[in-house]
Amino acid sequence: MITVTVIKSPKSDCTSCHEAQKIVEEVVSNYSDKVSFEVLFSNTPQAQSYGIITTPLVAVNKKIYSMGKPVLKEKVEKWIQKELG
Repeated sequence: MITVTVIKSPKSDCTSCHEAQKIVEEVVSNYSDKVSFEVLFSNTPQAQSYGIITTPLVAVNKKIYSMGKPVLKEKVEKWIQKELG
């Protein structure tokens, strides 16, 4: 089982954070038996352990794949497939 993590700003005006969460949730739903999903707020100690500089951040198995950029569905799919082997 792998874990996909989205770290987002606790502020409600982070549009790219909301989009990243939505896209990742959609992709993860196709792998429900192999992939878990979590959302963290950037101001929490758990999120800070990633060395976050800007949001949104997307990590798969604690490996950062995207930080501060819009997330594309196709890329999330590739990241998951890579980590699944």
